[in-house]
Parts: sequence; C-alpha cells; structure tokens
Amino acid sequence: MWMLLAWLAGAAPAPLSQLSRVSVGGREHVRLQDWARLQGFRGHWLNSRDFRLTNSSARLEFTVNSQRMIVNGISVFLTAPVLLQSAAPLIALADLQTTVHPLLWPTRRQGVKTPLICIDAGHGGRDTGNLEGKRLEKDLTLSLARELAAQLRKAGYKAFLTRSWDTSLELDTRPEIARKRGAHLFVSLHFNAAGNREASGAEVYCLTPPYAASTNARGEGAGTGPLPGNRQNDANLLLAYHLQRSMVSRLKMEDRGVRRARWAVLRQATMPAVLVEAGFMSNPDDSKKLYSSAWRKQLAGSLVEGIKSYQRLIAPAT
Repeated sequence: MWMLLAWLAGAAPAPLSQLSRVSVGGREHVRLQDWARLQGFRGHWLNSRDFRLTNSSARLEFTVNSQRMIVNGISVFLTAPVLLQSAAPLIALADLQTTVHPLLWPTRRQGVKTPLICIDAGHGGRDTGNLEGKRLEKDLTLSLARELAAQLRKAGYKAFLTRSWDTSLELDTRPEIARKRGAHLFVSLHFNAAGNREASGAEVYCLTPPYAASTNARGEGAGTGPLPGNRQNDANLLLAYHLQRSMVSRLKMEDRGVRRARWAVLRQATMPAVLVEAGFMSNPDDSKKLYSSAWRKQLAGSLVEGIKSYQRLIAPAT
C-alpha cells in the first residue's frame, strides 16, 4: 500500500485556490466533487451517506456527518465532519490542507536517511498507567519499548529510550530528552483501557492542527493556536498513518484510526512525533495478545515496518 502513496510523492496537487469556497458555520468548505475533478479523481456514491473517490493510485471514502475518512483502507479522522449541501458533499478546506494533501502528496524532507529514533515508554514509577488485575501499563510499555529499540537497531536504525527502567518521568521532559539527544523521530508507546470491555484495536495520535478541535474533544480546543509541535504537522500525520497502517494490516488489529490530540508529549516535540495506543488491556482478546512477549515482538516488528514505510516516502532521493 505504501507504493500507492509513494507514486503520488513525486507529483504535486493542483492548487486549492482554484476551487470555489462555501462557508458553513464560519468555516470554509469546498465541494468534494470539485476537488476530485481538479486532482484527477473519479467520485460516486456508495449509498445515501458514503462517497468514494478513486484514481489509479488511491481510494478515499467519506461519510456525511462523520469525521472518519478512509485512505487506502485505513481510517483517518478529519478535524470537521463532511457535510451535505444541495446533494453535494462538502469538506472543510482546512482538512484538505492539513490531512488529505499531506497524506496523498508527501513532501521529501532534508535530513538523514537513517534517523535517530526516541522511543518513549509511557508512564513509569508512581504513574502506573492503566491497571488490569496485576498487569500494569507502565510495565508493558517498557517491555515493548525495549523490544522496539532492539528491532530498530537490527534493522540498521539508531534508537534510545526516554526511560530504560521503572522510573517517574514528567510528560514535558520526554520530548525534551528527544530534543537534547538530537532525535529525528519520537514515538510514545501506550496501551488503552475502557469501561466498555468490547472496545478493542489500535489507534495512533498526532498533534491537532492549530485552531481545530481534537478528535475526542467534542468540539473543544478549537481556539488553541500554534504549538511547537505543529511545525511538524505534515510529517506527524504521515508517520502516524504508516504506523497505523502497519499494525492494522500486519497484525489484523481493529482499525480505530489516526486521530488528533494535544497530548503533553506531542505539544513540545520539535521532531515528528506520535503517540501509539497499541490495543486495549480491558478487552479480553486484545489483552491475551499484548500480555504475550511473542505477540509484543510481532507488534514491535509492525512498528518497525511502519517507520520504514514513512522513511521511504520522506527520505531524500538518491
């Protein structure tokens, strides 16, 4: 699947300035059909709510009154729902700029081809994270972080951990450690839990764009301006997408999507940064897997492959 997006990486989208704008609720939108024609996509309705766009390299699916978009089979959350006006689906202009275009037309970045990767084992010390029976999230994230670091080094990358043992570490300190060590990527590892024990699957968070509400914020936070981590918006999203894609496709995990949040470890990151929620400790099926060292080894392998896919798209051309 990465090959499909890689084909688009060498192209450039037609400028959005060519599109007519529609204002709804103080937010600028454009008609999806107009954008599709401009960029060479074909569009059709799957049913009364779902709209699909395709070209030779990508398939996008949108649902009216939903923020969930499907990009080549993987869920990605927009910052605003797709609307319907006069039988035409509308998408927020900001979502084209901050979500759709960065995924379809990745920008190659200046820098090394073999990045130094900072792996953040979530929680630690007095902060246990989620607790299920005698299982502590802080122990599972540290185990996964060690395995991920080992596999990254075996693959030829350089990697280090924000914490290598069970110690307390302030949230703001974690991206600062990455910055001081000169890391090129920051990956924070976590496991989910929910009162609904049927909830399962993987999700990856990247920083919310300025003046947008986070995915789970119920509209709050839309007045928040730029944060240091927003300087890496496009790369944050691309890294999150490829990690999510790899976990879902390789491990057959339920796809909970690429989401946006202003988590403390993402706000101050000066390098591309993501937060991975790699399954639910509260779900019987998920927990059986994630408590297994053999499965965590597979999970680490899927994250390595996601990083490789990201690097193939953004590394300088030879």
